[in-house]
Amino acid sequence: QELTVKFADACGTSLKKQRTDSFFIHGWLQILSRYGLFKETIRVFLQNLRKQKPGLCEDIVEELSRDYLANDFDLTEKDREKAQRQIKLMAEDMHLLYKTFINHNQVKHYESFKTLVNVFDQQCETVEGAEGEKLEIIIRDKPKGEEIISTPHNTDARYVKKGKQTICGHKGFVSESCEETNKTQFLTDVEVTPSTTADAKELPNIQERLEESDMKPDEQYGDAGFVNGQTIQDSQANEILLEGPSSGRSQSFEVFNAEDRPLDVADFKIEIEENKKGLTVISCPTNQAPTDQSRNSMTGNILVHFIVAICSACQLKERCPVKIGTNVATLTLDERSYAGASRHHKYMEDPGYRKKCAIRAGAEAMVSEIVRCHGARKSRHRGEVRTRLQLIFSAIACNVKRYIRHGEEYGYVMAINA
Repeated sequence: QELTVKFADACGTSLKKQRTDSFFIHGWLQILSRYGLFKETIRVFLQNLRKQKPGLCEDIVEELSRDYLANDFDLTEKDREKAQRQIKLMAEDMHLLYKTFINHNQVKHYESFKTLVNVFDQQCETVEGAEGEKLEIIIRDKPKGEEIISTPHNTDARYVKKGKQTICGHKGFVSESCEETNKTQFLTDVEVTPSTTADAKELPNIQERLEESDMKPDEQYGDAGFVNGQTIQDSQANEILLEGPSSGRSQSFEVFNAEDRPLDVADFKIEIEENKKGLTVISCPTNQAPTDQSRNSMTGNILVHFIVAICSACQLKERCPVKIGTNVATLTLDERSYAGASRHHKYMEDPGYRKKCAIRAGAEAMVSEIVRCHGARKSRHRGEVRTRLQLIFSAIACNVKRYIRHGEEYGYVMAINA
């Protein structure tokens, strides 16, 4: 971070305008099915047990349904029915290992055993059998929890599917300066997270790191993954203007301009109070004024009431977000939903704003450079910490090359020791 600030000062680069993007970092590990995950998790534990406690290992392997330590070990099974039967047996084997060693003073502290316990808990559940019957093990339809283990070799790696991509690895976030008058742009922040991390969830952390490193921007540009009503408001509270299209909405002009497009809160005439602590709905899309509005103390939502008779006879009632009840018609909104909807309307209706946001497209070239020229697409390591270090070194290398090119083409504004 200090190096980036020195580079920016030497090259006269402004950091007041930045753009942010994300990309997937592929792990070197094989993407495992549930069959492969169960099999490999048990094998890794037994290998560790054989190394540490050979006597215990010899005793327990005789009780398992198969030889998990065999040399001809295969993590795939093409026969679906056979695979399902084997998954059931392997789940029983995991439960046997769990019961056998959960109270062992040493084995229960092995990382491989902790991984086995977590995999079993995420993928299976136990059901008490009827009187006289043994415990039944049920395979869950979907794994339980958020941090689902995808491989016993790297418990930080997460499986995610986006389009035709399947990834077992991590997600990288990269930010760079993007002021049009800058002759050279520099990377300002990089981070590695689990591959399941949403862009909008990581954005506050990005802004916090930029502020701590004295590189906080006045404007930040992102795609729809980063921009929603919540992040717009949070950024504004942090004195950062977050620009870009709002998430969760189609960016098709044909859909937006269609006569049967569903209406949203941004189609209503709304005034923002001067203190910016609330909204006042003036009228609906057909210029009908509400009878009253109030804020729900439990949810924080604003409840706006309209006359039922008028709403029931309205030609737009099928498209309108107002819910028509027996005694009252109600529009429910809050500042967050209005911020997201109004941003969507602004992006779709204002060509000048779309042109302004087009500067974000340069982030694609930034990601391409760091993954193609500096090898950040594929992780060379198992853990998240080392993968993060790899991305940091890639970003430093990228900035150093840009700094050298700037000196060759333009010279430097000031001399520094770097």
